[in-house]
Amino acid sequence: MSEETIKASGDLIRWLKMLALPAWAKWLLALMMVLVLGSALSLLVWGVVTNHIEVVSSAVAILTVGLPIGLIVVALVFGDGGAHKLKNLTQLVLEREVPEALRQNLASTTGYAPYGACHVAFSVSGCIADYTLTVEPQTFSGEIRKRPQRSIEFKLELNVRKANLVVWLPALAVASSADRNPYQSCFFGAKSEGYLQNDVPIAGERSDQLGVVFIKLLGEDFLLNPGERLYFAQDLAFFIRGLLSVELQYD
Repeated sequence: MSEETIKASGDLIRWLKMLALPAWAKWLLALMMVLVLGSALSLLVWGVVTNHIEVVSSAVAILTVGLPIGLIVVALVFGDGGAHKLKNLTQLVLEREVPEALRQNLASTTGYAPYGACHVAFSVSGCIADYTLTVEPQTFSGEIRKRPQRSIEFKLELNVRKANLVVWLPALAVASSADRNPYQSCFFGAKSEGYLQNDVPIAGERSDQLGVVFIKLLGEDFLLNPGERLYFAQDLAFFIRGLLSVELQYD
């Protein structure tokens, strides 16, 4: 199969996934499929009863082609709510996949774990979510190491094919020169993963903090691809963990 054929098939499947038909059109499509397959079955039975090999061969050919195509089309159309499904998948990423990735990442015991319990509080409104990640001091033999509780807040705006990330960081650190900004290594890592940083941070909304804005373009079928969603959530968790590790240097 040529690359052009594979691309055309992929585009067709993507279009069917995005297709949102009214209820009457869906039932009409289902009725047409039933009529076609029913006619093929009737033709097959009639050919077997009357011993017409040509009729049986024609009926089998129709069923061989029509049955798989019919099942695929009906499954894609009836199993997809178009924009409604994309909205549900957006909620899934914001409410479940991102918080779970953060908890799993911060709970990792690999290497030096300076903190113990991890709490993720969030509020979601449409395609926008505000997160507050709080980590508790690590416990050693029943004692709590003298280390303050740490929190970091960020906003994630997921717009089907684009993600806007706003991380709230200390204003003095963000406003300092590049060679003195302690978060530059984290910003470099985000840039290598496709994030574009806005040179002008958000100021005035919070005292002593600036909002560092990052923009990342996503694939056309990002929301429909579980692997892409998982990679995005895990990569975001590593970025947030990196920012927290910078905070530890000032304890």
